[in-house]
Amino acid sequence: MAVLRLAEFRPLEVIELRGLDTRLKQRGAMPHTDEVVVVAVDNDSLKELGRWPWSRSRVGELFERINAGGPKVVGVDLVQSEPTASCELGSLGDALAPECRESLTQALHGPQSEDARLANSVRAAERIVLGYFFSNDGDESPYGGESAYALVQRAPGADDSAVPRGRHVTQNLPALASAAAGLGYFNFGPDVDGLFRRASLALRFHDRVVLPLSLAMLQRAWPERPTAIRFGPAGVELARIGDIELPVDRHGALLINYRGAGHTFRYLSAADVLAGRVAPAEFRDKYVVLGISAVAVGDIRAAPFDAEYPGVEIHATVLDNVLRRDFIRVPSWSGPDLAAILALCLLLGVLLQFTRGAASAGLAAAVIAGYLLATQWLFIHTGLALVAVYPALAGMLTYVAIGVHHYVAVDREHRRTRRTLEVYLSPTLAAYLSERPEMIRLGGEKSDRSVLFSDVQGFTSISERLAPEQLVELLNAYLGEMTDAVFAQDGMLDKYIGDGVMAVWGAPVPQADHAARACRSALAMIERLAILNARNAARGWPTLRVRIGLNSGPMVFGNMGSAGHLSLTVMGDNVNLGARLEGVNKQYGTTILASEATVAAAGDTIVARELDVVRVKGKNDTVRIYEVLGPGDSAARWAVVREHFAAGLAAYRARRFADAVAAFERVLDERSNDHPAALYLRRARALLETPPPPDWEAVVNFDEK
Repeated sequence: MAVLRLAEFRPLEVIELRGLDTRLKQRGAMPHTDEVVVVAVDNDSLKELGRWPWSRSRVGELFERINAGGPKVVGVDLVQSEPTASCELGSLGDALAPECRESLTQALHGPQSEDARLANSVRAAERIVLGYFFSNDGDESPYGGESAYALVQRAPGADDSAVPRGRHVTQNLPALASAAAGLGYFNFGPDVDGLFRRASLALRFHDRVVLPLSLAMLQRAWPERPTAIRFGPAGVELARIGDIELPVDRHGALLINYRGAGHTFRYLSAADVLAGRVAPAEFRDKYVVLGISAVAVGDIRAAPFDAEYPGVEIHATVLDNVLRRDFIRVPSWSGPDLAAILALCLLLGVLLQFTRGAASAGLAAAVIAGYLLATQWLFIHTGLALVAVYPALAGMLTYVAIGVHHYVAVDREHRRTRRTLEVYLSPTLAAYLSERPEMIRLGGEKSDRSVLFSDVQGFTSISERLAPEQLVELLNAYLGEMTDAVFAQDGMLDKYIGDGVMAVWGAPVPQADHAARACRSALAMIERLAILNARNAARGWPTLRVRIGLNSGPMVFGNMGSAGHLSLTVMGDNVNLGARLEGVNKQYGTTILASEATVAAAGDTIVARELDVVRVKGKNDTVRIYEVLGPGDSAARWAVVREHFAAGLAAYRARRFADAVAAFERVLDERSNDHPAALYLRRARALLETPPPPDWEAVVNFDEK
């Protein structure tokens, strides 16, 4: 774990980031400064004043009204990079395009262009910092206006390659850029999981290190506090603005200390400002950030507190962090992290020598939980974010290693007793093996069979709510009902996997209708579970819900293992697919999912509907999946739902997303809790708003089991 931490092992780093999100959410929303105000081009503004972009004269008026209140500085999270388009009049009968009306009015009342008027508004304000952005397309741009930049200091052997380089810049019109009190980029980059947790406070551009909009605003407001960046051999060693040290990583990025969900700060609608419904005093001595929050325009980012966080508010949050000097801090080197990992391992290594069984597991869990609680306390009260995942995993591995040691070196008598118990078999399997003693040898045979995997949803949380004795009683009753459902269809119970069940049909005895038997058993499991839940409810126990995956095809059945320990089971790619389909239920809100092979083999003995074409983890080929709805005699009950769903699915795959939306809405009218229809409705609406590329295919890839 220490080596993986030093290497910044990406899978664990992603989990660590999610752990940071959990810390923020557990901490909850935090107070913020009232010095930061957001002026937003919001949905109401677009509704009142028309779609974006607005005319330059309107934007200039907005600048003037904000400036009239006397703010400290105004940061503009917008870019005006194209000159105002000219408008031509047609015949007298032609209607004038709406976007040209204001331009025509300006042309009729004065010679000055809208761009020049906007530049005059920016120049007259003397406190407006304009935003721009970089992209990696095209050649490196020349300087366009005087961007805010940092004073660079270099230690011996300094390396600035860790700081991203800005290449192609999309800048405001030259007249606007030269009129601004400052310029700052507004690029933000997501982490590998798509969430925006960091703000890049430095980018290399030509021979300078330029600054983001937030720091450019502070440079304008604090001219006596220059921003400095110090480079060392590993990248950025230090960043500061005046006497405020900014805890950035070696790439020059700051972890954003989010205050809560979107719209935490004081928001003022641009339409209200333009209409005079906002008193100028609202802006007095404020740091004003102007940007777009309207959903239709799309400047929305996924953040730890909020999946739809306005991009303009990220600038406001960075300003707030600096003004309050309230940062998330991580150790500048890995020493504290490595010390935590090793200390936890050593502590458990000593304590676990004196415990066994449940006491050992409880002690390990208590030590790990104590570390996590201590680091959370530090995070809340100091902002220090020590690693959580690496030490916790190291503690778990220590527990496992010592447990294995006890098992191998200490518990020989326990193993001897366990082996004695393992010689007892079920009567059916014992009778079968007595007739075919050759199966005791290693090996197996390959044939078409069906496999079923089931699992209880959220069993971990259920187990935390019950006493151990109650949990054992509940689990035994549940597994008993599920096993009876398997045996009622002459299936073979392969194994219990925790609270899960694995069963096989067509083995050890061949069955021509193995797929139909597997499907009927799955439906019987749901019926039996409903009865069991009714009994449990009377005792105040939680309701159990299961997910079931079914697949059919060639599988190897036989004795697997070693000469000292054999297990009758099935193996193969089709077995793995059945297990994957059980997990895929989570994505669609379904209970029973079956492959195309199973549904085709079961025929009219069941009622099913096609759900999707997917590519599950571990397989390159696509799989057509179906939801098993009921037995064959329930076809009339499901006819309307199946018809509308099939129509919606066909329209969706044909890229007729409007028709798909209508069809899936009809499904939900018929069956309001139809989760697959609701999922497709969201997909179709999203693709209707943002059409897919030409090579789009209606295939879903699942990267998780």
